[in-house]
Amino acid sequence: MWLLLTKKEMANVLKKAMSGLFDKMLSSAKVIDVKYWNPSSMVEIEVHFPTLQTEKWKTIHRVKCRVGDLEYRDYTPSSWDTGKGTFKLYVEAGHDGAGSRWAQQIKAGDEILLGAVHAAQIPLKEGRILCMVDLSALGHVLSLKQLTDQGRFPMDVAVFLHESFHIPEYLQKENPEFEFLYRENEHNVSVLEEWLMSKKLANYESICIAGNTPMVSQLRKKLKANPQVGARILAQGFWS
Repeated sequence: MWLLLTKKEMANVLKKAMSGLFDKMLSSAKVIDVKYWNPSSMVEIEVHFPTLQTEKWKTIHRVKCRVGDLEYRDYTPSSWDTGKGTFKLYVEAGHDGAGSRWAQQIKAGDEILLGAVHAAQIPLKEGRILCMVDLSALGHVLSLKQLTDQGRFPMDVAVFLHESFHIPEYLQKENPEFEFLYRENEHNVSVLEEWLMSKKLANYESICIAGNTPMVSQLRKKLKANPQVGARILAQGFWS
């Protein structure tokens, strides 16, 4: 007898099959520390995963994390220590979603499944880098900084905050070139564009934009239309 499946049932069958394939590609890692910012919707997760081979990284990597039943999210490792086999994930968990729920519930000692996935290129031409990101891309820009020689590739960084977060003291001390921007009820593009226009754009060899996809697209279009910009633009949209 033929078993007829609805489109929804067929989609679920395919999703489970893909999930099984993903799980086989992932490896177990251990959470060794979890910190919450104030407000607590920003979560720092320190992970021990010694087989990740961060010493070979020449580009910005992502890891695919299993965050629930048939649910996966990509995050950018940063602050890695190759000798200890550790890195940090910064997860913005202020919205309702599988990744947010996972980050809010995780605790030290938990075993998680993850694996390295696609990478983003870093600037190759020596010179100053201008970066504009939202908080969801904090790991991305921290990874970029770790991968570049700051003497040859100095950075100016703006991080848009959608909430009035208290930025951890260690983060500000270690990254004095980062400006964290928050303005109540103001749009991410307008806040970052104002910061952008305060800079001498001709001084930059590379411009990096990452985070919310519509934000990234709009800022890229504005930069492409600006005659002062001769820099290479690297744009990475993560979510919409």
